[in-house]
Amino acid sequence: MAEDIGGYGPTIIATMWAETGITLLFVALRLYTRIRINRTVGWDDYLILLASIMMIPFSAATTLATMQGLGRHSAELSLDQFMQSTRYIVIGQTFSLVGIAASKASVAAFLLRITIHQWHKWILYMLILVVSLGCFICALFDFIRCDPIESIWNFFIPGKCWMDAKGFTTLSAVVGGISAAADFVLAILPWFILWNLQMKRKDKNLIASSMSLGFFAGICGIIRTTTVERIFTGVDYSYETVGLILWSSTELTVTILTATIPTLRPLYKQLFLRQPAHSYRLNAVQKSPSNFNFSPYVPPTYQNKSSVSATATAHSRTDSDRSDKSIINHGAGPGSGSIVCTDVVYVEFEERENPATPDLERWNKRHAQMWEVV
Repeated sequence: MAEDIGGYGPTIIATMWAETGITLLFVALRLYTRIRINRTVGWDDYLILLASIMMIPFSAATTLATMQGLGRHSAELSLDQFMQSTRYIVIGQTFSLVGIAASKASVAAFLLRITIHQWHKWILYMLILVVSLGCFICALFDFIRCDPIESIWNFFIPGKCWMDAKGFTTLSAVVGGISAAADFVLAILPWFILWNLQMKRKDKNLIASSMSLGFFAGICGIIRTTTVERIFTGVDYSYETVGLILWSSTELTVTILTATIPTLRPLYKQLFLRQPAHSYRLNAVQKSPSNFNFSPYVPPTYQNKSSVSATATAHSRTDSDRSDKSIINHGAGPGSGSIVCTDVVYVEFEERENPATPDLERWNKRHAQMWEVV
C-alpha cells in the first residue's frame, strides 16, 4: 500500500510521528523529574501521560488512512480506498479528542496545585468539566449518530442517522471553539495565579511565559475549527481533511508542551546549574523549641493542652521549585530566605490516676502541616 501514499501523505506521516516523538520525550522527562527529583506525582502527571499516549493511536490511525489515500484528491482514489481512509480518520479523531481533553485538564490540574484564590479554582474546575464533556460528546457522537456505525464510511450499507452531517458539523465547531477558548484562558490565568506567589521574579516569568504557549494552541484550535465546515460541505474529503488532522495534532502537541515545560525546572537546575536535589525530611519528634510560638497555628480549644511538634530542616529557597505548596506565601515575613515546613501535632488528653490504662475512646490527636517563608 506504500504506492498509495501520495500528495500530502509523506508530510502527514512525518509531521504526526515527529510530534508524537517530541511529546513522548518531554512527558518522559517530566515523569522522571516528578518521580526521581520531586518525588511526588499528581493527577496532572497522569493526565498528561494519557494525553501523550493518545498521540500513538492517533498517529497510527492517520498513517493507515494515509496508506489508503489520505492527502490525495478523492478523484484519484478507488471507492474502497476512500471508504477505508474515512474509517481510519474517524478512529484517529476519537483518540485526538481524548488527548485534547486530557492535556487541557492536565494544565488546569497543574494550576490547581499552586492557586490560592477560590475564584481561580472555580474557573479551572469549570474549564475541566466543559472541555472534557464537549470532547467526550463529540467523540461519542461520531460513533453513535448512525446505526449501523459502518454506514458512516461505507456508502453501500443503509443506515439511519439521528444527527445528519450538518448537525455534527455544528457540534464539532462548537467543541472546537470551546477548546480554543480554553487554551487562551489557560495561557492568561497563570499570570494572575503567579502574581502574588513568593518566588523569584525570574522563575515566575519563566513559568508564566512557558505556559503562555497556550496562545499558539488556541490559534491552532481556531484554524482547526474553521476547517471543519469546509470539510463536511466539500467534495474532496480525503484532501481537505489534511488541515484538520495536522492542526489537531499540533494543538495537542503544543498543549502537552505547555503543561510539561514548567515542570522541568528542577531537572534543568540539576543538569545545567549543578544544583543537588534535596527533599524535605522531618526530624525526629521533639519538644517545642522555646523560641517558637505555636499559638497562631493551634486552635483556641487546644492552646491550654499539651502539644508536641516535629519541624523540618530549613533549606535554601532554591528548593521552592520542588514543592508546589512551598512557593505559596502564607503571610510570613521576609527573613533569611529559607522555607520551613513545620508539622504541628495537637494531643488532647485528660489526667488519670493510672496513666498506664488510658481511655482510648476519649483520646484525640490532631495534625497540621505549616509551610512558611522565613
